[in-house]
Amino acid sequence: MSLKKQLVVLLISAFLGMNAQEKKKTFKDSFKASLVVASDVSYEFSSGKLQKSELIIKPEFSYKVSSKIRLVLKGQAYNEFNDALERGTPKEETVSDYSKRLFIGDRTNIELREFYVYAKLFKKIRLTAGKQQIVWGETDGLKLLDVINPQNFREFILDDFEDSRIPLWSLKTEFDIKNIGVQLVWIPDNTYHITQDFDAPFFTKSLFQNPPEGIPTIFNETIRPSHFVSDSDIGIRLSTFTKGWDITLNYFYYYDDLPVFYNNLQFIESEEPMVVINPKFERQQLVGTTFNKVFGSTTFRGEVAYVFNQKFSSISPNSVQGIESSNVYKSAIGLDYIKGESVISIQIFNDIITDNISPFNRDTFETNTSLLVSHEMMNDNLKIESLWVHNTNHGDGFVRPSVSYWVNTNTQLFFGSDLFYGNATKLFGQFNHRNRISFGVKWGI
Repeated sequence: MSLKKQLVVLLISAFLGMNAQEKKKTFKDSFKASLVVASDVSYEFSSGKLQKSELIIKPEFSYKVSSKIRLVLKGQAYNEFNDALERGTPKEETVSDYSKRLFIGDRTNIELREFYVYAKLFKKIRLTAGKQQIVWGETDGLKLLDVINPQNFREFILDDFEDSRIPLWSLKTEFDIKNIGVQLVWIPDNTYHITQDFDAPFFTKSLFQNPPEGIPTIFNETIRPSHFVSDSDIGIRLSTFTKGWDITLNYFYYYDDLPVFYNNLQFIESEEPMVVINPKFERQQLVGTTFNKVFGSTTFRGEVAYVFNQKFSSISPNSVQGIESSNVYKSAIGLDYIKGESVISIQIFNDIITDNISPFNRDTFETNTSLLVSHEMMNDNLKIESLWVHNTNHGDGFVRPSVSYWVNTNTQLFFGSDLFYGNATKLFGQFNHRNRISFGVKWGI
């Protein structure tokens, strides 16, 4: 049965299960709508040109069918006036037919961001079926356990997490067993990260090895999972609150959202060598945990993840098709201190490759740190904030100072800057020529 048919069956069953004695409400009582319109302009220092000039319209609708059933729809119309971030019309080869955006020319697209039904069944089960975001983890700036939804890297990792995530057609079931919350996730939507072309401002060239000079390269079509059931992603999360600690245990069986770039050196008929690259999405397993506890004005929090059999581009001559595998241990520890209207948040991220391999352009033990400082004033209408992310291995990173001001309850102005630094061959330093200032306005009803 197709995903669409399953959703129709769920809706019909939910309607039949409504309480016949429930007090009838008018359409106006049950229907809610909101609209957010945002415009953002970024000026790039090195080129002296606009890096981004966009208009985003986000309508949202919800309809309360009954006390146990709610329908939610979130859309988005996006226009990039100078067609700089996603140049031309993206092919979206890594996106399923059910999740693709509708493009109108090169600069405008319309997207169904979320569309799901939320239902309470049998008094204990909470079911969310449809296109949605499912968020695990609670880190800032960098992601650790937040791997369920793929990401659009149009602006690298600068875009808000909620905006950069690609919602997926999925089924989420939640229920409680005594004091343990259980969340089951099934995702048949074979959609993966949207990465940018070679000429885009935020193409992540640091992830790819350059072929030997003078040798041509052929990119074959990416091998994508295509089976509705056998290629689905599944996950389970257990959560509890005990002695002041919020704790979760997580397990996710999934395809990595970045393909593995297998490569071979081949010879054509004229005996000229060439590099043939065969991208392929590979299965992974992840187990992890989150924890946090409040100590007065300070919150201590952390995430731990262990990924099995992750594939890495390798510089070792003994690698197979340029790839080596290893388990990976990841952790993030954070402290949040709140005093009045001020917040200081510190995080330390560790990423450890457990096996003896030779990965391309990274160390086997990598550490990133982040510092977030914010302060609100003028009855919370004015907010000053700065985020600093730094890699201690390579000395690269970025700083994001920003100021936002609520003109009234509907209108917000914001001004900020994104400043990268470091070695141009590393993850953050590769964008040291993309430094920019941004100005925007957001209006909502």
